[in-house]
Amino acid sequence: MRTIRRERRGLAEIVGTLMLVVIVVAAATAFSFFVAAYQKQVQSEEALNHDKSLEDLRILDLTPNLTGPHSPYLSDLLVEVASLDVNPMTINGVIIDGNPVLKYTVSTSSGAPLGPPGCFNGGAFSTNTSCSLSLPAEAQVFLLFNLTFGALTYAFGSTNVSLKVSSLLEFDLFSSYGNEFVQSFVPPVAIAQMSFVNVGNSSTPLLDGMGSYQPPDGTDKNVTIDLWSWSVSAIPPTVCGGSPDCGPFSGEEVQLSEAFPSGTWSISLTVTDSDSLIGTTTVDYTA
Repeated sequence: MRTIRRERRGLAEIVGTLMLVVIVVAAATAFSFFVAAYQKQVQSEEALNHDKSLEDLRILDLTPNLTGPHSPYLSDLLVEVASLDVNPMTINGVIIDGNPVLKYTVSTSSGAPLGPPGCFNGGAFSTNTSCSLSLPAEAQVFLLFNLTFGALTYAFGSTNVSLKVSSLLEFDLFSSYGNEFVQSFVPPVAIAQMSFVNVGNSSTPLLDGMGSYQPPDGTDKNVTIDLWSWSVSAIPPTVCGGSPDCGPFSGEEVQLSEAFPSGTWSISLTVTDSDSLIGTTTVDYTA
């Protein structure tokens, strides 16, 4: 009997030892799987952060078009965008002056359409609330935003948004990795002054726009004022050769040939910068 008990006790110890070994092996295996999964997750996050850090999107230039020759409102905007990322990237959203853009046309520098059919290629746009644009590596494209309300391709969908050529234009572009790329285009500031120059026995007005300036827009672009345009309203026709208004005159400084008659005259200056944005001002002069 004692021999049988000893054998049973020995067998139980062996079984217990084997179970302990199995538990330890299982725990070690589970831990190794956990470590491998954690390392894979860390590597995936590092790769994602690396790809995210490589994204670099630049808004290089814009070309605004007006609804009419004398209208302050934009009919459309053509924006040049360049990706400096060595990998393809995706634009998930575009906002102009706080207004989400739903529809726009994309083309390459050669004018070829780019993007999925029915969304960006200038045809019938989809009714999606958002469109993703896949950009090839280091691509340079043109985004065309139609700002004429009511058109099929209206940029803001059914929301009536009027943008002026004399207003600051801010663009926000969002990538699929969550990066935001912001660029503002700042209109010039028009400052009109007037002095007098003695010509013979009289003093004639000198219109001076030299105080006008171009605020910085935060980029490396050298935006400058390229055009000064003057007009003087309510001048008697006899002063301006039969025209009820004097002008337009062009130039940073304009020397008028006639003195103002008695009365109050409105002198308007419009300056246009190299981005085709404008600044205006009007001063009253009493002779």
